[in-house]
Amino acid sequence: MNTARKLAPIQTRNAPVNDNDPATRAVEELRSAVEQHRTATDERLTTELRALQDRLDEFEVRGQRGGTGGNDDPDVEIRALATLIRAGDDTEVRAAASDNNPDGGWFVLPQVDTTIRTLLTDISSLRGLAEVVTISTDKYERFYSFGKRGAQWVTERGDRPQDTARPELKKHSYGVAELYAAPAATRHVLDDASIDIANWLIQNAVHDFAETEGEAFWTGDGVDNSPKGLLTYGTTAEKDFTRAWGVHQHVAIGSTTPLAEQWADGLIKLIAALRKPYKPNARFIMNSATAVRIRTIKDEDGRFLWAPTGNLIEGVEHPLLGYQVEIDESMPDIGENALPIAFGDFRQGYVIVDRQGIRINRDELTQKGRVIFDTYKRVGGGAGDFNAIKFLKVSAN
Repeated sequence: MNTARKLAPIQTRNAPVNDNDPATRAVEELRSAVEQHRTATDERLTTELRALQDRLDEFEVRGQRGGTGGNDDPDVEIRALATLIRAGDDTEVRAAASDNNPDGGWFVLPQVDTTIRTLLTDISSLRGLAEVVTISTDKYERFYSFGKRGAQWVTERGDRPQDTARPELKKHSYGVAELYAAPAATRHVLDDASIDIANWLIQNAVHDFAETEGEAFWTGDGVDNSPKGLLTYGTTAEKDFTRAWGVHQHVAIGSTTPLAEQWADGLIKLIAALRKPYKPNARFIMNSATAVRIRTIKDEDGRFLWAPTGNLIEGVEHPLLGYQVEIDESMPDIGENALPIAFGDFRQGYVIVDRQGIRINRDELTQKGRVIFDTYKRVGGGAGDFNAIKFLKVSAN
């Protein structure tokens, strides 16, 4: 008996395909899925490459424009900020911001920051006169070199000293402290407001920050990296290179109710105390009450020592003894042992350190129904070259 298994016939390439065969259907479904995936992938890559090319073209156009980052509208960032503050829509902010950190939720708007810097300068005279340094860390350091004279005359065959005087370095460190404001408003007010809430809040923050830091630049204690004021370093009558570093020089006048000669002599001596390298950029700083007092000084023939025409308080284009006068109400009034007038090159004499600019974070979570505008900046400051600024001091007698 023949028990051999009978094999099924082999199907050739030209043989008809059985569509009902499960293996055949599986192969066709796989082939179809592969084709669809390849088509979808090609379309996606084509779209992404086109979008990437469009962005590269846009960057190239911006780079060729120059100016403020290729932005034709200088107020676009301010409008974007106004939209964010009023409605919470950050679409324009993301498009306008130069830097965006979604993790921290903060943004930096260069045009807004520039506007704020300008207003700060207008309010704080010292910010407009001092050296302003923008840093990307929490501390700024610089060194001052002190030369020492050690050169000696020698003969042709005479002995020469092996070691002459070397210059010394003094290091100054300037930290930054946070200046903070958090105005709040209800969502209804922001939604229904017909005025520019963004601009109003910015202006308020600018003035608040400017007045606070302006006072610190003169009288700040420097605690926790806050600005240390010029008036807090102390003064002495000793001249440059004889007094200890870290102290300013003052020129004294004799009375709290001085005669015209005493004030005139004091101002002339104050100018003379400042050495020549600092005089090209030197100017006076005093408050408006002191300016009025100086304005009344006359000589024996009735001629005014300082005779401006027009606006006295501003002192614009009306030099005192040949030097510009700046008005700053943070300066002390005339009084016993007071320092009512400063004179010198303030760019050399004081350093203001900014940690980038003012930042604003919209907080809608801390208080339900209210929006808090977390506004802050980090700033520091301190004296630079102690030879660059002199003070007029009213003596006790």
